Amino acid sequence: MIKDLRISLAYNAVKEKTIKITMKTEKGIFSASAAHGSSEGCYEAKELDINTIIRNFPETRKKFIGKNERNVDKIIENIGIEKIGANLSIVLSIAAIKALSKNDVYKYLNKNARIFPFPLGNTIGGGAHKGYTSEQEFLVLPVRAKTMKEAVETNISIWKDVGKFAKSKGVLMDNNYEGAWTCKLNDIETLEMLSKITDNYEARIGIDFASSEIYKKDKYVYINPERELSPEEQLEFVLDLIRTYNLIYVEDPFHENDFEHFSELTKKTKCLITGDDIFATQPERLRIGIKKGVGNSIIIKPDQVGLVSKTLETIRIAKKANYKTVVSHRSRDTTDSFIADLAVGTGSTIIKCGIHGKEREAKLNRLIEIWNMVKKPEMAKLS
Repeated sequence: MIKDLRISLAYNAVKEKTIKITMKTEKGIFSASAAHGSSEGCYEAKELDINTIIRNFPETRKKFIGKNERNVDKIIENIGIEKIGANLSIVLSIAAIKALSKNDVYKYLNKNARIFPFPLGNTIGGGAHKGYTSEQEFLVLPVRAKTMKEAVETNISIWKDVGKFAKSKGVLMDNNYEGAWTCKLNDIETLEMLSKITDNYEARIGIDFASSEIYKKDKYVYINPERELSPEEQLEFVLDLIRTYNLIYVEDPFHENDFEHFSELTKKTKCLITGDDIFATQPERLRIGIKKGVGNSIIIKPDQVGLVSKTLETIRIAKKANYKTVVSHRSRDTTDSFIADLAVGTGSTIIKCGIHGKEREAKLNRLIEIWNMVKKPEMAKLS
């Protein structure tokens, strides 16, 4: 039973204010804080202004006090996510499942959980996350790692090597929102540099194009080098990068309504073609995508759908259709480590949670902690 519910302010990765919920039950005190994206799809559940949420909270709070934490998601659905905001609904929902599980969410979701996701790490950034390329993220996946600790350490080593190499060449700029390096290199130069370094670790490269951000007037507009590509040209460009750099992962290669080219790309490669904005963790959007053969994996961001129960529904639909699930952080994230438990508890193949910065390290440390607690842990199968 929920005995008390409080709201407070916290700060995210870019020092912006966000909300934190603290829930008190007979089992203890449990909290969750709201992450936020820099690039957001139009199909995501809508957030509300923080000041509005705080102003309305005394009235909202009354609807939960004295209720069983098992019923939190149902109460929210009855109120309406749009009325309280997805940023409030998801932290209420996460706090509730933490209370139910006494903070061992992975075990609550699957008492026999033992399959661990590979950490997909943003190493060089651009796009809406700040950087030199239109592509939003150049990612590394430590495919040869046999343990979670080895996987995390591999990504950290690659991240450090990239920083040292870029600095030695005079192209290093800074770190962006997600702790990725920004470098004065165009997309091909970035891939050439990253390929040389990842080869030393037998790791693979992925790209998040975040294409909805660069799609303007029926063209994909790139800034470095400058070029405008039609959807057909974009398809060939992405395929060429997959072949040339042996990419293992491509996210949002087309804008959020382009089911046709998304599907065509999926047919032409064995690479993980991953939908984020096109699905937005929404069950109905995923069902449409499955029917149209859109992608073979899906980004899972709980805040996009506003409830843990809806997040789990989307994961079930994906798994039934043999889609890989990629549990993901947000660029303006917090130190809340819930998604680590979610990824392990649902047996997800990949967790996209960055490499550098306390918001990212909180998830990675939690993954290692869980690895050390379960019996006979194994890394997921990528194929």
